[in-house]
Amino acid sequence: MPIVSRRARLLDLAALGCILFGAALCLVSNSQMTEIGKLSFMHPGPPSQSALAAADRARYLAYAGVAIIVAGCVVGVAGTIRLSRRKAAEG
Repeated sequence: MPIVSRRARLLDLAALGCILFGAALCLVSNSQMTEIGKLSFMHPGPPSQSALAAADRARYLAYAGVAIIVAGCVVGVAGTIRLSRRKAAEG
């Protein structure tokens, strides 16, 4: 088994961190959407913000979470490909 450099390990940790952060954003937006879904005509929520605007913000937060997850996956795969090419070139 080849020895993995510190840089490669840190790159893997950064990719994992991005994936976990994106998943946390998705979970937060899901909880916000659940709370918004509980609003009704009788209980419309705070008068300072509309439920539609809050739902839009939660949806954009979910999109950002998915984009961060995809970026973490791209970073991890690109780092793996780069490491395997470098190891193949070395011998």
